[in-house]
Amino acid sequence: MDAESHSWVFDLVATDDVVRHRALNRHRALLAAAAEALTWSNRIWAQAGTPAPTEPHLAAEMDQAQADFRWHREQTILGPITAEADEFLVLFLRWETDYPEEWKAPGSWMWSPWTTKEVILRRLDRGGVPEQIRPPIGDLIVSAVQRPYRCKDWMYAPLVRHVLDTSFAGRIEALRDADDPLVRLRAQFLLHVAEHPENPVRRASWRRWLSSDTGIM
Repeated sequence: MDAESHSWVFDLVATDDVVRHRALNRHRALLAAAAEALTWSNRIWAQAGTPAPTEPHLAAEMDQAQADFRWHREQTILGPITAEADEFLVLFLRWETDYPEEWKAPGSWMWSPWTTKEVILRRLDRGGVPEQIRPPIGDLIVSAVQRPYRCKDWMYAPLVRHVLDTSFAGRIEALRDADDPLVRLRAQFLLHVAEHPENPVRRASWRRWLSSDTGIM
């Protein structure tokens, strides 16, 4: 995967609307072309009655359709994400954080972006957060704590243990004095997670903590 050829996707989070929308249109055009190629391969499948046709002309056409699908899809942010390039994993999460309406719009994805978000967050938890991206991941956690809940946001909580240092802990401690009582509770929960690394964080962990004596202090 050539990271330089994908440098344009960083414009998906540009503050300049013109620059950002140009990148968004490019991303969507590539996905539309990938969708056309997928429709093409499905049509061949229906014609041959199998995804692996034996007739030479259909087999060649299927190879071309599948190659077109892969090429167009891999030119988008999904290419480096699939290759697990760290900076692009952060970019994907930043895009959702900063411009959620553009990120989740139907034209921006062929399938659910929430699944991709889940895969990325789980990967970072299980494999660890590389040192070079710990600061931006910490920023994303702090942003998630302070906003209305979004699908899969709970999966940021396990990452606290991977980015925990004095600076990050101080930022979370400061949120215990936030005006919003929900933000205060979330900050307290994350500190609880940090203090108890032996306890796995599951989807139900937040609710379970809230119902405990610790969560209602």
